[in-house]
Amino acid sequence: MNANPWSLKKHNQLRRLLVSLNERAGDVCEVVSDDDPHTVTLRHADLRRLRARVYLHAQPRGTYGIAFEFPSPVPQVLARQEFLSLPAAVRCLSAHFAA
Repeated sequence: MNANPWSLKKHNQLRRLLVSLNERAGDVCEVVSDDDPHTVTLRHADLRRLRARVYLHAQPRGTYGIAFEFPSPVPQVLARQEFLSLPAAVRCLSAHFAA
């Protein structure tokens, strides 16, 4: 991962997710800089259009929402998962970035 999760100005829940994700997919995903403390955007280190935006907005406490973006000839291909526990979110992101 290209950033220290604890140094980012993000909600602690997102920092915990990044630490857990770093163990499974840290070598293939990078954090994209943004100013929203309740979201974090990740992209594949080599496939820059393979991205995921993790958000806490409108999620019950302790859960995550993820909007997945895929490189595709069809614009705006997007898939979402919501109300994910930390282990489920890490599994989904690991699988997404395993491309």
